[in-house]
Amino acid sequence: MFSTYRAAFQAPGTVSFCTAGFVMRMPIAIYPIGLLLLVSTKTHHYGFAGALSAAYIFGGAPGNPIGARLVDRHGQGRLLLPAAAVHLAGVAGLFAVATANLPDWAMLAPAAVIGFSYLAVGSLVRARWSYVLAGRPELSTAYSLESTLDEVIFVLGPLIATVLATQVDGTAPLLLGGALVGVGSVALWRLPATEPPPHPAGAAKEPSALRNRGMLSITGASVAMGAIFGSAEVATVAFAGQHGHEGLAGLVLACFASGSGVAGLIYGSRHWRTPMLTRFRWHAFVFGAVTSVLLLARNIGELAVLIFVAGLCIAPTLITTFGLITEAVPARSLTEGMAWMTTGLNLGYGATAALTGQLADAHGAHVSYLVTVGAGGLLIALALAISYRLRPPVERSMSVVAGTIE
Repeated sequence: MFSTYRAAFQAPGTVSFCTAGFVMRMPIAIYPIGLLLLVSTKTHHYGFAGALSAAYIFGGAPGNPIGARLVDRHGQGRLLLPAAAVHLAGVAGLFAVATANLPDWAMLAPAAVIGFSYLAVGSLVRARWSYVLAGRPELSTAYSLESTLDEVIFVLGPLIATVLATQVDGTAPLLLGGALVGVGSVALWRLPATEPPPHPAGAAKEPSALRNRGMLSITGASVAMGAIFGSAEVATVAFAGQHGHEGLAGLVLACFASGSGVAGLIYGSRHWRTPMLTRFRWHAFVFGAVTSVLLLARNIGELAVLIFVAGLCIAPTLITTFGLITEAVPARSLTEGMAWMTTGLNLGYGATAALTGQLADAHGAHVSYLVTVGAGGLLIALALAISYRLRPPVERSMSVVAGTIE
């Protein structure tokens, strides 16, 4: 099973940049729940807690593609340290506001700066894999590995954030996240040999990756997936708090990521012959439909089991989405293409985080899972659109003719 993963790491430098990327993107899973707990542990209200997390996410929505486009044009080495410096300034600003007991709204701006300046680390690392393993079958395994590591991060991150926020201080997850981004940025910056080359000097600017066929629809599907993640996370934190188990919120969210990690590990160990588009369609359908099981939870134990089941669908859907982007976008714009997926995830997360928190406050956490179910339905609809949009032109014309005959 693991021989395919060993083959991917035979290329020089892969262990180093994979490790550096893991450290740098660990805060992806620490910041959202850390910001939620920064507010909810003090007020036990989830409306503004969701709004603060949304400010961070919405900051990253324009920041990810802008940063990725600059990376494609100038190289990762030119962007990593300046972006990290701005990011750390935002962390320091939010820490200062939170500890000075200023009005809650004063935390929104620095949270947005943190999100804006946080480079799409997953895109940077996947672009390095694509450069190092170009044209080799191990590339699909590498993408599966990265998705599995993402889920490991989403197992550890909520646990770390919850323990620090409830047992140490509400600002502790924020400070840890800033430290990890700084260390990971420097480590990745010191590995120029595996960095994809930037556009040649004087070359004409590349059109946006969004102009490639299917990219708008893929980004839309990413928004739906982000909405599932954001609404499920806020609803789960609220569910745990309203059932007297706030300290278990991170553990339950870890079950969500654990399900995905198990599925991703198994998925990446196989060489698939089914076309990427077909796999994506079926994975998205199942993922969208399985969100409804969360409505069955009556206590924290049942929720942990059900959210693990739902999590089994995450990694295969994400892996095939990245695969579709690799097929749709030229290599010179690959970082930007992958960053648009991250942007979609962020937009979906941010759009539903505040709404879910308000529903949890007004009607209870159980009702707020309806947002997750609705996002699942949207994912199914968009998967149908992508399936049609990316089908070969011959197949589409045949289906139109068949429909006309019928």
